[in-house]
Amino acid sequence: MPVSSPGPAGAASALVIGANGIVGSNMLAMLREQTDWQLHAVARAHPPSDDRVNRIAVDLLDEAASREALGRIGPVDTIFFAALAPGPNPAAQVAPNLALLRNGIAPFAAADAGLRHVCLVQGTKWYGSHLGPYRTPAREDDPRHEGPNFYYDQRDWLSAAQQGKGWSFSTLRPHFISGFNLGNPHNMIAAVGAYAAIRRELGEPLDFPGTQACFDTLSMATDASLLNRAMLWAATTPACANQDFNLSNGDYFRWSGLWPAIAESFAMAPGPVRPLRLAKYMADKGPVWDAVLRRHALQPTRLEQIVDWNWADFLFRGDWDDLSSTIKARRYGFADCLDTRDDMLATLARYRRARILP
Repeated sequence: MPVSSPGPAGAASALVIGANGIVGSNMLAMLREQTDWQLHAVARAHPPSDDRVNRIAVDLLDEAASREALGRIGPVDTIFFAALAPGPNPAAQVAPNLALLRNGIAPFAAADAGLRHVCLVQGTKWYGSHLGPYRTPAREDDPRHEGPNFYYDQRDWLSAAQQGKGWSFSTLRPHFISGFNLGNPHNMIAAVGAYAAIRRELGEPLDFPGTQACFDTLSMATDASLLNRAMLWAATTPACANQDFNLSNGDYFRWSGLWPAIAESFAMAPGPVRPLRLAKYMADKGPVWDAVLRRHALQPTRLEQIVDWNWADFLFRGDWDDLSSTIKARRYGFADCLDTRDDMLATLARYRRARILP
């Protein structure tokens, strides 16, 4: 039987929105293990509900369908929002991501609905990390960059919706999220692992597929389990009401320092920096991946289930330092940390145990 959560008095239920993604799926698993809360989960598609989780399949871009489906849940104390609508550019991402948040939260946002807290997962794109060099280490009170950013619209909507109500919110800004998940192709560890598996099957060394600048710059990562702990902390700590927090493992890394260890974990030789456009390079590698599955008796997964190579191209082409300060979270009481190198190798090992990577 899971232990009671150290949440606010009377807290008894939580809703995880985006429950199939790397953040949401791991959050749901943690809540199952560590709380005795009544749990609800929302995603576009779901397995059946069970005795611990009431699963709701609905497309939150459909306002009417969302209102009808979420209205059947009843009162919810805490909402963990980790849904994302991809888009081809920052401007195109604003409307759908704002709709996801609005349609997911609005049914519970009335003053007398019993809601206590909304925890919103965003990221360091708040600072323009996806656009080019930005001021580092980024701080939560840095000025907003110019141009569209759906994170700004989401936070502004939450702040306005909360006025005069009894609930609070928090936003968390992790760096590249790593962890175990199948079906979310925006995953740093899965991208590295699938690339390595294909290179090994081809008999090639583990060349770094990005730029020399990316290979050498400083960056940070955030393990999904650490982020999940921070989400629960922010949602159940009164001092976190209406606050924003940067979150990372607590250390820095350079790909140049990690790459030999990654190669060793696949029994490969680390290769030099050889920039590739992975979306193009991987376009004809489906048969190679099928050979990997057969050779190592892996689960029958499609390569596109594991990694989006366009996203991986972005991952390996960040030619500028990507750093934020996590001092604020520590000052407010969250001091968890992980060694990124050890965590990455441990996560690769978990993918192997699950028979997803060789």
